[in-house]
Amino acid sequence: MLISHPIMRLRLFLFFLISFSAACGGPVREIAPISYTLRFPEALNHYMEVEADIPTLGADQLELFMPVWTPGSYLVREYARNIDRIDATTAKGDSLEITKTTKNRWVVNSEGLDRVRVTYRLYGWEINVRSNWIEGNFAMINGAPTYLSVVDNYQQRPYQVHVELPEGWAGSYTALQTTDRPNSYFAPDFDTLIDSPLLAGSPQVDSVDINGVPLYLVTLGGAGVWDNERALRNVAAVAKTQQEFWGQYPSDKPYYIFNLLTGFRGGLEHKDGFVMTADRWYSSTRGGIGSWLSLVSHEYFHLWNGKRLRPVQLGPFDYEHEAFTRSLWVVEGITSYYQHILLRRAGFSTRESYLRTASNLIRSVENTPGRLVQSMSDSSFDSWIKSYRPDENSSNTRISYYGGGSVVGILLDAEVRRVSNDTKSLDDVMRLAYDHYSGELGYTEAEFIALTSEVAGSDMAPWFRRVVQTPSQHDYQPFLDWYGLEFEAVTKPEPTMLPNGIEPPDAPGGWLGADLKVSGGKTTVTRVLNGTPAYAAGLYVKDELIAVNSFRIEKAIASHLRPYAPGTTVELLISRRGELITLPATLAEKPNASWTLKIRKDATPEQTAHLESWLGTDEIEAKTDES
Repeated sequence: MLISHPIMRLRLFLFFLISFSAACGGPVREIAPISYTLRFPEALNHYMEVEADIPTLGADQLELFMPVWTPGSYLVREYARNIDRIDATTAKGDSLEITKTTKNRWVVNSEGLDRVRVTYRLYGWEINVRSNWIEGNFAMINGAPTYLSVVDNYQQRPYQVHVELPEGWAGSYTALQTTDRPNSYFAPDFDTLIDSPLLAGSPQVDSVDINGVPLYLVTLGGAGVWDNERALRNVAAVAKTQQEFWGQYPSDKPYYIFNLLTGFRGGLEHKDGFVMTADRWYSSTRGGIGSWLSLVSHEYFHLWNGKRLRPVQLGPFDYEHEAFTRSLWVVEGITSYYQHILLRRAGFSTRESYLRTASNLIRSVENTPGRLVQSMSDSSFDSWIKSYRPDENSSNTRISYYGGGSVVGILLDAEVRRVSNDTKSLDDVMRLAYDHYSGELGYTEAEFIALTSEVAGSDMAPWFRRVVQTPSQHDYQPFLDWYGLEFEAVTKPEPTMLPNGIEPPDAPGGWLGADLKVSGGKTTVTRVLNGTPAYAAGLYVKDELIAVNSFRIEKAIASHLRPYAPGTTVELLISRRGELITLPATLAEKPNASWTLKIRKDATPEQTAHLESWLGTDEIEAKTDES
């Protein structure tokens, strides 16, 4: 086999070098694991104690570090800020000096010692999927904000974790390999340790075997309202559909879904499971279970796309520095596309409801001025400084690689089908990419584009330059024409004379285009989008609107603007940081953002066949969900 990729060549060289050294009796030896014990003597106050038993391997000094970010969430989060006490001792308990040298590193003098014991107290009460959340009756533990390791050889070491459960906590749950000791686990390397969240407490746990591999739904906070068994039956249907899509299941390890019912909605993927937050009431309604399943579908798709099929920059990880990639639109955007498509294939939505979902995604992109400023590639690359730090101007300057990437997925799938005359699709691209680049190798954006061209049988590079690598207005016409679709505007009927001579309601009047909040009798600007009269007039976020044409604002702004036709210039009296300012603003006609994708009544038989190839037919009603 010819290996042309330089990283793969290097890794194969190292593999053969190690194998050769072992065969010749060379200096290859097993490294003793770092062993952690997790204790919760102050769980009621959101504290955890971690004791790390660290073999020195003969080093005179041990330099320790804590990750500053966690894979899947691309922001430096400075987890070391949650350590408020750290001590080092010998194995016998004699005190050792430990010195902090940088924001997330410490040095311990280990000369003459076989082992060093480091104990630290961690605060954890961030109710989200990427940090630690500790309370009196449970602890949701993520890897990056929990474990210290040795700088020099952290990737080569194995690791052990033991959990000391407080009284009343039923058990601990994680995808880490179990050992003979209860609540004790093993990780062969640091990436596995960091990528394996752990829940300790008394959750509701239900499981199902899918193709011989157990899947666990571990739910916390159901409060007697959440139907875990019903939810799991729905998960099983989604999981089977996705496994059929990929044609295989990539692991023989159990899969864990940690379902934290906090009232918020979010998720973070891991190699053998994911952590999600949701609302306990979701399982009681069709709409709620649909929203919950949509998130499950997204995170489960990452089992393949993102965790095994990944950009070359996303693993092995440098946990102290950003991992820049231009392909998060593939990792997250295409995953967002398939989360809905595969729910459709699993029978959880009709063709019509999927088209409504696609309409909402496209509408969101089209209502974001930042699409004309930032490309999908740049959105991916700048995730570390922009995506997780939105401000009042973000909508004007950036586009999300989630929503924007999902629309790219819709258009890309249609384009591959179109240029291949419906003999290939994005499904084939993803499966071939998995065959070529999953595992140790990874792909570059250029390689993903080249592979797409190979599948489509046509050079797709110009399409990617236009749609993915350059900020631009999408051309939806090829997509619409291929499937026989159209954008149908939802317009209000023209006002007509009402019975008994009563005149119709007045026209809506001019439009300012600022997002406003009314609180305590004050009308305050919360967002100003580019291309609106408010933007042209120079309105700022946090400006207080006081009057229009010298009349005090005492009701909804639309009521004050109704007398003025589009094109009229009005004077706005505002308060900006306490200073009264008058701004002229020329009103416009409010754009009609209400439209939806519809199947054309005059769609040709060929277009209908293309649509059915993509979305199937609605011969049976979509599942309400398993009950």
